[in-house]
Amino acid sequence: MKRIALLTLALAAATVSTAAFADGRSHHGGFRHARGGMEGIARLDADGDGRISRAEVDAKGRMGQFLAKDFAAIDANRDGYIVRSELRAYHERMRPQREAKMRQKFEERFAAADLNRDGKLSRTEVAEKMPRMAKRFAWMDDNRDGFLSRSEMAPAHGDRRW
Repeated sequence: MKRIALLTLALAAATVSTAAFADGRSHHGGFRHARGGMEGIARLDADGDGRISRAEVDAKGRMGQFLAKDFAAIDANRDGYIVRSELRAYHERMRPQREAKMRQKFEERFAAADLNRDGKLSRTEVAEKMPRMAKRFAWMDDNRDGFLSRSEMAPAHGDRRW
């Protein structure tokens, strides 16, 4: 259970931080802390012209992998450069896919932990399948019924519950 919640929270944080990354903001450390945020992107701009070329991305190796993979999709005007506004727009376009992927992973992990297939997780199921989450079971059990529902496990970012 803890693993599902942690993974769900991590995925939600990735979504929020990716948006923050594109927007130049940081939420609780998010991308800015983990990957350098806009400062990290700025480091890819080797010539300091405020835009990132494919050559600059390729030259940075691992640091540029994120942009290299989707460079063409990010470069909306097809001028061979990525600017901050294109990156922000790309992340907004990709938000539904990221959220769908997060929901799918959440559902897979929930189903794997729901051993008796009753649609909720008991303390025993959590202890067996998500031992690191077991300590927080009572904290997450909002209605105090002794089970964790999908909504009790969903991330608390905004009102996004699935």
